[in-house]
Amino acid sequence: WPTRGCLIRIFLRHHIAMADEDEIVGASVAGAGAETAPEDTQTDSGALSGLQGLLADSGLLKAYASECHIASRKVNPLVERCLLEAAEAKKDTFYVEAPGNDKRAFTSRIGDEDLLILSKVFYVASPFLCRLDLSYNLIGDDGAKYLASLMGPRAEALSSLQLRSNAIGPEGCQALCEVLRSTPLKRFDISMNPLGKEGGLMLVSLVQRSPNLLELFMGDTEADIDVLVSLAAVLRRHPSQLAVLDVQNPRISTLQEDHTVHLGKMMRSNTKITDLYLGKQRMRDEGARQLVDFLLENKVLRVLDLRCNELGAVSAYCLGTLLAHGSQLVSLNLSCNRIGEKNNVDGAKALAEGLVHNSHLEHLDLNHNELCGQALSLLGESLQHSTKLVSLRLFHNHWDQPSSYLFHTLLTGRSKGVPLKADFRTSEVDQQIHISKLEVDR
Repeated sequence: WPTRGCLIRIFLRHHIAMADEDEIVGASVAGAGAETAPEDTQTDSGALSGLQGLLADSGLLKAYASECHIASRKVNPLVERCLLEAAEAKKDTFYVEAPGNDKRAFTSRIGDEDLLILSKVFYVASPFLCRLDLSYNLIGDDGAKYLASLMGPRAEALSSLQLRSNAIGPEGCQALCEVLRSTPLKRFDISMNPLGKEGGLMLVSLVQRSPNLLELFMGDTEADIDVLVSLAAVLRRHPSQLAVLDVQNPRISTLQEDHTVHLGKMMRSNTKITDLYLGKQRMRDEGARQLVDFLLENKVLRVLDLRCNELGAVSAYCLGTLLAHGSQLVSLNLSCNRIGEKNNVDGAKALAEGLVHNSHLEHLDLNHNELCGQALSLLGESLQHSTKLVSLRLFHNHWDQPSSYLFHTLLTGRSKGVPLKADFRTSEVDQQIHISKLEVDR
């Protein structure tokens, strides 16, 4: 089967031959007039160019299978499926979605050797690749470098690149960032890779030099406080279209929460970011207070994720104030904090009051907050006056009969109006209200 060089030569000869044939047909039409029209129509209908010329007769798929056979590697069934779908769709672009957590690819996850094959075979088709998903595979620095050779100025249609949960380090990140600056990339997910501080700073540089980037997911990359501060400074001083930012679980070794202040200052003046994920930031009450002070001036943020921090009742009070003072938040995730620690109800009360005066929030997650029955009842009473909330996560807390009965009545009554989609259901057995967990879409 042809190598990359052979594919390129075949591709060029195909286009040259078609160009010469078009000139001959054009000349014959000019000389013979209407008599040659059917012949001209037949020639145009048989012409294949661009991506479809490469996919014709499964040429690209056969080349991929051949290279896998030579290298003694398995053909990834998801890559194969994407090529078959692209040939059937007959569009100008194609995508490759081959996440390693798909059960069909469990024994054929993509590693560095596989990316060497893909970079060879797909080189001629890279101008038509619009989306690439290689999440949950076995890609390291070498594989990232092979992937970088596939990108660059040639990848003129690439809009989404997902490399979540691989083994890419600083070297691989550097190779990718250098070539992605010249692409029209809009979504980049490199979370759950061991990039460290060096790789994190390269992502900051990518944000600075990629004004068209809309979504960046860099959570769980072992970035430290220097990376967060640099990222906040870049987003404050340089124009960016970034709308979604995920910086969860950095390596924070200080309790002073300086990074929270820098991120808050950035959000005070930022008019583009709508989704902000700040989970596992070791954020405490003082950090939350400072963050909320800045967010009070922000009118564009729609999604705020503060899961798995150390937020207590004081933090809940500040967030309740945010909800009550014209916040545009649609989704608020406060799961896995300590708002109701030691039967404290002040935090729940503040959030309940904020919900009553808020007309935008639709999704609220308060799971794993040690909320007692009284705190749950306060939230339930506020929901009787708030009809905007449509999604509630509350099961993993400390229920009692009064709070269970209140939500039983609430969920039954809500069915007549706007239904409340909760992660639990209530049922009455022997004059007792029982709460059971209900699986819901995240």
